[in-house]
Amino acid sequence: MENLELRIAELRRQRGISQQQLAGQVGVTFQTVSKWETGACLPDIAMLPVLAGYFQVSVDQLLGLQPLQGEEYLPVESGTRGYWEERADYLLRTRKTMVNQDYMAFLVERVWRLQEPVKVLDCGCGLGFLASMLLPLLPQGSTYHGIDLSKNLIAEGRQLLQQAGWVSSPDQITMECGDFLESDIRDTYDLVICQAVLRHIGRPMEFLEKMQQACRPGGLVVCIDVNRELESDGLYIQGMDYARLCGREGFPTMWRTELEKQDRDYAIGIRLPLLMEQLGLKKVQCRMNDRVNIISPSQDDYAEKLWDLMLTRGWTEDMETGERGTVNRFMNHGMTRAEAEDYCRKQREIREHLLRHREDAGIVTTGGLMISYGWK
Repeated sequence: MENLELRIAELRRQRGISQQQLAGQVGVTFQTVSKWETGACLPDIAMLPVLAGYFQVSVDQLLGLQPLQGEEYLPVESGTRGYWEERADYLLRTRKTMVNQDYMAFLVERVWRLQEPVKVLDCGCGLGFLASMLLPLLPQGSTYHGIDLSKNLIAEGRQLLQQAGWVSSPDQITMECGDFLESDIRDTYDLVICQAVLRHIGRPMEFLEKMQQACRPGGLVVCIDVNRELESDGLYIQGMDYARLCGREGFPTMWRTELEKQDRDYAIGIRLPLLMEQLGLKKVQCRMNDRVNIISPSQDDYAEKLWDLMLTRGWTEDMETGERGTVNRFMNHGMTRAEAEDYCRKQREIREHLLRHREDAGIVTTGGLMISYGWK
């Protein structure tokens, strides 16, 4: 019973009939229908195909093991302002594990050869993480302008950059709150960049096209983003089955559903070089980010790294309280109930393992970030 969620009431309401009418159609009392709908009892096994046939669904759909066809799609909200307003702490904990400073220096100095002062536009800047990485590496006189949906992230980002001492003049760093796709970008920039933005939004091609428009002729467009297939393989926990940790049963279906329903592209990271060429960017290339994170008890900051990982992955709280919502959301996006419940079960296994081994856990993670760039 715990693994089933009968859809009889929902299907009955969709058809616009009463419990009494349904009872008459399948040959039971309306009290029996009421008990099915409240979960007091399950239909007899012989009744399942009768009900499924009446509603023209499969038995698995009737039992809530697979999503209903035509069910209203609930979009992912990670491309909205509200989603990010309270996620400053998440960004602070995750961004420091994304890119190595020496590799960024290699890109700036040896690959992109930015030898003269440049104007930087950061599209979806969040807390200004890229400003903190780029400005110490760029030639003196370079400027940075960031734009982001979240008012809270912009405010906290300004404060963090001031405290870090990156701002040498009032005009060196500017940040504004707004939707990049809807913003009136009148200036042009030498370097137009985004990081971990395109994976979250719909209309990524429009976003990329606007980045190109904001770039001056001869300027550089850079997109740093994840390919979800690579990301799925990027977690190893000592003492756990790596093959199970990498398992993504149901996720390809969910990713395809999100791509179809809201243009949210799970493979945007690996597609970007060809998309850039389609827009007319020249000398397009792509590199893999070299950052691999190791968490080991031998490290002085072991406890902090472990806590950051557990907090950002949602492994610090009792997961069972939110599992019903997760299962329903994943099913709404194309997973079967068995696949969604197995995902939740795996997250519980990871949390319990790390709590048992909080003093001696060994972990390796990598995000599968791809850095694509081209010149206008």
